[in-house]
Amino acid sequence: MPRPRLTLILAAALLLAGCGDEITRPASPSAATADQPLLSVLPDSKSATTAQGGPFNLRSGPGTGYSITGSRDGNTAVTITCTSRGESVSGYYGTSRVWDKLANGSWITDTNVYTGTDGPAARPCIRNDYPYASSSTSGVDAWNFYNRQCTSFAAHRINWNGTRTGKTFTNYYLGEHFGDAHLWDDAARASGVALYAKPAVGRIAQWNRNSGGAGGYGHVGYVADVYADGSFLLEEYNWATAYGYGTRRIYPGSGSWPSNFIDF
Repeated sequence: MPRPRLTLILAAALLLAGCGDEITRPASPSAATADQPLLSVLPDSKSATTAQGGPFNLRSGPGTGYSITGSRDGNTAVTITCTSRGESVSGYYGTSRVWDKLANGSWITDTNVYTGTDGPAARPCIRNDYPYASSSTSGVDAWNFYNRQCTSFAAHRINWNGTRTGKTFTNYYLGEHFGDAHLWDDAARASGVALYAKPAVGRIAQWNRNSGGAGGYGHVGYVADVYADGSFLLEEYNWATAYGYGTRRIYPGSGSWPSNFIDF
């Protein structure tokens, strides 16, 4: 006998993921495994060289719609401080959405810079470059998470950084179903992904059910910066702004401290 349509819809929904973020009373920080040396997948900065030819325009943001702030000649040394997803443009090295922010604060398309890789060469910039920011929340992203949920934004950051296996992170990474945010620590353990007690740039902060202010779905966010006092800056979606982007600084010993830090 075929199952009712509603049952099929609900079953399909369970294979996707949300974070819910129903704010509850903060709980005490959960215990996590012993820490290892702080690591980041992409470097904090990258020395590179502009392509042959030029001059190449510098912009005030990652796209040709931003104002021109200057230029760089060809075969000129530059320092990339971070990278971001921006307008898709063509240049000397092909077509790409990767834009490089330089030490002087200006942006240049990665297609006019030699970095030794076709992908981003330095850590992601702290900005809302999430590709599904205007998409329907009932839709599903390329990694099989619901659009504009904390899990989807975290997947975007993980894949921008790159994983240690070299494989694309999805809702079924390394044979495990990551699902809602509160499941990520268990799925990480089962798939051999490392969990830590301390933040590092590039790690994913993860909250279990009803922990640190998260609701029944848990929560995940991206560790964008770490400070000398042990606090860190979190980039996240669907927390203070429903289905939107935000950042916040979280301090050790606070009721908001994550349950785990996951290093993909």
